[in-house]
Amino acid sequence: GDDLAAERPERVGRPFDLHWSAVIVRLMLRQFHHLLTRNRLTSRMQRRLVHWVKDLVGCPDAYHDLARLYRKARAAAILDIGSHEGSTVQKILDFLPEAKVHAFEPTPETALVLRQRMASRSNVTVHELAMADRTGTLTFFRNTGSQTNSLLDNAKTADPAFVRWQAHVAEIQVKSMSLDDWAQQYEPTGELIVKADIQGAEKLLVAGGKRVFAERVAAFYTEVCLLPLYDGQTTFWELHRMLTDDLGFALFDIYPCGKDALGRAAWTDAMWVKPRVLPVES
Repeated sequence: GDDLAAERPERVGRPFDLHWSAVIVRLMLRQFHHLLTRNRLTSRMQRRLVHWVKDLVGCPDAYHDLARLYRKARAAAILDIGSHEGSTVQKILDFLPEAKVHAFEPTPETALVLRQRMASRSNVTVHELAMADRTGTLTFFRNTGSQTNSLLDNAKTADPAFVRWQAHVAEIQVKSMSLDDWAQQYEPTGELIVKADIQGAEKLLVAGGKRVFAERVAAFYTEVCLLPLYDGQTTFWELHRMLTDDLGFALFDIYPCGKDALGRAAWTDAMWVKPRVLPVES
């Protein structure tokens, strides 16, 4: 989320530019975080410290929630759909080091980085796949900021602040599978926990996995765009209706929003769960 945050307008009339000092501090903290998360021991320590701070200030911790739900459901596996270079897989493993994780990343270069990062993790399987509403081959948009790559083209009315991150580099063809087809082949039994970060294509994932979502997914955690960023992107209300009205989920939590330079909510993360896994112990 922070990587997409637009720079705020400079504050004038001050002897020292607090805006740029904040940017520098954030970059330093991000680099420190990057170093910590490259080591298994320090990564787990850092994750638990982050959770302690969040708990202290009353801020929900999505990955701690995922771990609690995984244990409650006695899930067979966690699916990290849209793993990018593996930071979210690492967050999952910090709380659940022995969990079986399937990591999905359709961009070839990024999938290579993901494989290399997870090479020593025997419980992580990397799939170079886009999860969508059909099995086959689909057009995929590669952008300047690889974390914004998507099955969807950019919205014509997209916020100008995000253009530099979403500028197209190429259109490529990638392998795709529906969740229903994939599960039948790779995880045919057991409860599943699904995390997704797929840049507006959430309804394609759900449409291609209606049977699995209805019968086997105990919890679904995903990013949702709130500002128009992609053409035909899934809205929060559209996704909420699909999950609750059609597939029997209940909204579990909405996590802090990422904001644009004007302070508008640009995206958020949310969790839906099946009532059978509630209540969840702390």
